[in-house]
Amino acid sequence: LFLGMMHFQDKYNEDLERLQRCDIHYVTPDLRIVPFCAFNVIPEWYRDRIQKKYSITVEEWEEREGVKLEDGLYRGLMRRGAGDELAAGCAKSQMFHEASQAVM
Repeated sequence: LFLGMMHFQDKYNEDLERLQRCDIHYVTPDLRIVPFCAFNVIPEWYRDRIQKKYSITVEEWEEREGVKLEDGLYRGLMRRGAGDELAAGCAKSQMFHEASQAVM
């Protein structure tokens, strides 16, 4: 059983004792461990530096990985449009289909 505790802190209520008790951590790409409770306290110290150093554009990622990010998106009913309710393949869709057939 895992019991996690996180306390949101910012520049105005930073509490060093809470930071020492924080049990949820981020591991950065350079393998530093940063307590969750500290990651956003002063963004310039952790979050912003890490994002600036390691982030890349979607286009750069797609070129590096050789796939389009769009290809990994879930293709649900919103993309298929109305009339293809069974394509979702779930029990609710089947129930919807059977109920609509019974009404007709």
